[in-house]
Amino acid sequence: MRILHLGTDSFGGYGGIALYNRELIAAMASHPSVDEVVVVPRIIVGQCEALPEKVTFVASAARGRLAYLNALRKARGPFDLVVCAHVNLLPLVRMITKRPLLMLYGIEAWKPLRDPLSNRLLRDVRGIVSISDVTRERFAGWSHYVGPSLLLPNSIRAEWYGIRPRNRSLIARYGLDGKRVLMTLGRVVAAERYKGFDEVLEVLPDLDGDIAYLIAGGGNDVPRLKQKAAGLGIADRVVFTGIFPEEEKTDLYNLADVYVMPSRGEGFGFVFLEALACGVPVIASRLDGGREAVRDGRLGQLVDPTNPAEIRVAIRDALAAGPKRIPEGLEYFSYANFERRTHAIIGSLGSSS
Repeated sequence: MRILHLGTDSFGGYGGIALYNRELIAAMASHPSVDEVVVVPRIIVGQCEALPEKVTFVASAARGRLAYLNALRKARGPFDLVVCAHVNLLPLVRMITKRPLLMLYGIEAWKPLRDPLSNRLLRDVRGIVSISDVTRERFAGWSHYVGPSLLLPNSIRAEWYGIRPRNRSLIARYGLDGKRVLMTLGRVVAAERYKGFDEVLEVLPDLDGDIAYLIAGGGNDVPRLKQKAAGLGIADRVVFTGIFPEEEKTDLYNLADVYVMPSRGEGFGFVFLEALACGVPVIASRLDGGREAVRDGRLGQLVDPTNPAEIRVAIRDALAAGPKRIPEGLEYFSYANFERRTHAIIGSLGSSS
């Protein structure tokens, strides 16, 4: 079996979707019936990781739109399965097949697509694979899609994380000595204000003065949030890391006493799994995919992001929870289980047609 993966980014990519695609590609390539997975990326922003066996990576496709189109034209079939790894790529994927397997992640699939052609092409897809139930339900609500629909939640490789002593140099860098730390990690951009940064800032004045809020990430919304923190009188308790090296991520999580992200638009929330893999108690939203990342409250607390009182109580409870621990239920999201689910999807929807 040969598989063609057409996506935005994967190897050499940054962020949750890129990581998800890397894991998906590796899991597809490990299927005993798969001979080759050809990956055509739209963008590459960093150094590429080592490729799994049986993966052919067409790096030249990421040099621009024309290069991507040329790579699609040159893609040597036949392919038994074509994976469209982002809804925005559907019109381009049509060059290869009318019946791709479509991957859905989050808010990009919660409402009709900007391109009318893409909305029409949805009728012909072989099936959809969604990262969460909330995304699958919202997609079906507007698209009226009734074809094959499967779930494939994120995986977490817990061995990459773990509970560590606080990194003293990071404590000094961010002025966190003697502080209890709340943390949210993500892109701090105006287009993603649903993350919950504002909601945490708004409850911080009512929490003890030794509690600091670490916002890990950078983006164009940082100036507004800094101004808001100043207006609330808590500027000295809010720390913005800006863009940080990937190798510091686990140490950043280990600075936190509580990971809190009362969001409204997360398709899943891989950051919750990362925090849990570092033993950090988490607070997620019951209104979006975060509830699935914490398994409906079994791995962490759920709050209504529109209710400040709930957020305050959850933070206080989490701070009082005792020593850090990695919950046993995190195994549900192990890579081994992700691989098994991926193999089942290939068995179900991977036959050529």
